[in-house]
Amino acid sequence: MKLSVTVLLLLTLSAGITAGAAELSGTLKPKFSILDQPVPDSSLTYIFQVPLRLMVHHRAGWLNLNAAWVLSPSIGNPALSGGNGTHEFRLADPNGRVFPSSWNGDERFSILQDIDRLNIRLRTSFAAFTIGRQAVYWGVAKSVSPTDFIAPFQYGTLDTEYRIGVDAVRSVIPIGMMSELDAGYLFGKDAHFSESGCWLRGRFYLLKTDATFLAAFFRENLMIGGSLNRSIGDGTGWVECAFVSTGFFSDIRNEETYWSLSTGYDRSWLNAALYGFLEYHFSSPGTDDPDNYPEIRAGNALQSGGIYLLGKHYLSPGASWTITPLLSCTGQALINLTDASAYLSITSEYSISQNAVINAGLSRGLGSVPDDTAGDAGSEFGTWPGYYSLSAGYYF
Repeated sequence: MKLSVTVLLLLTLSAGITAGAAELSGTLKPKFSILDQPVPDSSLTYIFQVPLRLMVHHRAGWLNLNAAWVLSPSIGNPALSGGNGTHEFRLADPNGRVFPSSWNGDERFSILQDIDRLNIRLRTSFAAFTIGRQAVYWGVAKSVSPTDFIAPFQYGTLDTEYRIGVDAVRSVIPIGMMSELDAGYLFGKDAHFSESGCWLRGRFYLLKTDATFLAAFFRENLMIGGSLNRSIGDGTGWVECAFVSTGFFSDIRNEETYWSLSTGYDRSWLNAALYGFLEYHFSSPGTDDPDNYPEIRAGNALQSGGIYLLGKHYLSPGASWTITPLLSCTGQALINLTDASAYLSITSEYSISQNAVINAGLSRGLGSVPDDTAGDAGSEFGTWPGYYSLSAGYYF
């Protein structure tokens, strides 16, 4: 861990030395949000935070240096605690909570920090190599991506502007028009094998179709997957799937094999002012019986395999409407076809100026909640909390 922190400090020092020739940019995004927990733990939690993200980019010939540091004061009941980051692919981090030094659980004010990007990118005539903390993601699905296991956004997340940075070594080799090979290694906490991962991914353009193939291991799990994406009529169709064997590389050999799939179609109307899509998602480790939800939560797929949904069959419709060049609204839902519950997300954005925007959004679960007195397990999304936010963003 000491070595990892030392490397981070050296890279930060390098960024400071070249700051005179570097590009500095950032965002300031004050946000007020309310979290509404469903019964039986019915409660309202409010948080006001002012995240400041500073980004440095420096190019020197074939070498690129990128860094991003986030400072986030917050006030709430309670304020943001900083979490533990146990599910992130990171070697080590400085203390994420600047203030207070200790946490009792009911503090009303806190200051958090995060080194979210810190990497060097080398470009050669045959490949590009990126070493350090970076964003790594892929997948074509709109609702739940079966192959996006590294740092996915859980469905309903309102702020998806920046992916969580992970510690990785990555190489991308072009092999033809719109085709490439992508390989890398992910470092988990203290570089332990059980917390780390790697991948080999190929992207190919064949018969007017984007095709990808992925082979990966993560946290002792094996994944084989891929996707197809092509134009169909006036829109685009896609399919993405993954097969996962949990515990495949574990000495305990506590294996559970499952697969998931997302397929859908989208298109635009009215000169692209109106956009819509419809997607179906299948998850084999899920259940068709809501009474089995507690058992699914305790399974390997949810504990370590990257799955968080409890059912098998889901439908996700979505639409986006550009009302004016400055105002847009987006709505999307994920519907559990077994228990008829749904999770609804609506966001809107208004551009005040070239560098400033206002955002409003809500995510809310719709469905029944568990009733222990009647022995009713309730619905999946009826237990998901409601989230409401209003924010302003300034980019500089």
